Amino acid sequence: MSPLTHSVGRSRFGALAIALAVLLSGCAGLPGFPAATDTPVAQLAAEVDCQAPNLNHEIVVQDGVPTQTDLTAEHPAAPDPGRVPADFEPVAAYRCTFFGSLDDAQGRWSAVTVENLQGDFGLLLAALAEPNDQAGPNQVCTADMELVPTLWLENADGDALRAAWPRTACGKTKPAAHAALDNLDLTDTTLLPLVLQVTREALDANCAMTAGAPEQSLLFGATGLQTYRNPTEIGEGVQLTPASPAETPSFAGVDGASVCVYTVAPARDPDLSELNSIDGLDGDALGAVMNLQFGTFASASILEADAAALLAAAASASQAPECTADLTRFAVLWPERGDTRLDTSTQIELDGCQRLFLPGSHALVPEPALLAALQ
Repeated sequence: MSPLTHSVGRSRFGALAIALAVLLSGCAGLPGFPAATDTPVAQLAAEVDCQAPNLNHEIVVQDGVPTQTDLTAEHPAAPDPGRVPADFEPVAAYRCTFFGSLDDAQGRWSAVTVENLQGDFGLLLAALAEPNDQAGPNQVCTADMELVPTLWLENADGDALRAAWPRTACGKTKPAAHAALDNLDLTDTTLLPLVLQVTREALDANCAMTAGAPEQSLLFGATGLQTYRNPTEIGEGVQLTPASPAETPSFAGVDGASVCVYTVAPARDPDLSELNSIDGLDGDALGAVMNLQFGTFASASILEADAAALLAAAASASQAPECTADLTRFAVLWPERGDTRLDTSTQIELDGCQRLFLPGSHALVPEPALLAALQ
């Protein structure tokens, strides 16, 4: 494997929602499952590289989260997968699975799991040599998603190639190749970083890297639209289902609060085709989605007991007047009682209209002292 180097990556904002459905259809019309064609012979590469930028990283780069550092940027593109040449004699196979994460001093990375497999490659080469099946008349296929690992083979000289998985008539990988690969001996497993998704500061403060601007909390629930640090936490990417009306929390006995500060990204117009796939949103909600604003994590702090006590007055504060001032910074406060974080957050605009948003409430006028403590 090549040495890992660091570079500043690009920001990526994924689709607002992904709708996966299981349905019956002809193979030729299934997205991601083209009709089987003759597979070209694989081209040799200088080395195995599971961090190449053109591999299947999309399933681990979380939608809506701006990337901080992208290690794939300085890796060359991997060659297209192909048939194993007749004279290629592998001594090792590398199965790259693009799902997982790893934490280090910089924060939380999306990661690729690399398995090194060795042994008798006869069965695997025979399985990989099978032709792709052709779709027959009125072919019927299921549209479920198959997450296919990248397969590298390496010979004794260190030359590497990406092997193509033989496909069924529906474009799915044939099981024989997977079974033959599992028959080999697993000699080593390595977890390699790809994209830094959560900085160490945000991770330590338990702050999401991206959150919806406060006004959206009136439509989408207590924390607005929020992305989470790990695909296994709560849900993947941006939550778009309107939340049930929440009750205003009690701030009695609150003795502190953790604060996540965000800078606001410009509003963007999502693809209308994406909006059509979002269930449960009426016309007004769709209009709000069209003007979504997101904040990117900027800093974290702790609100001490005397300032956190001001939250109790917020529940009875007057309703904020209509305001359209531009917002560039806001804070998400997670009140704490006895070192236990409350389930619901409070959001405050730090500039612009400078309003406070509580679950189950209209936009309110915050205590000036609370605003001053957050600046």
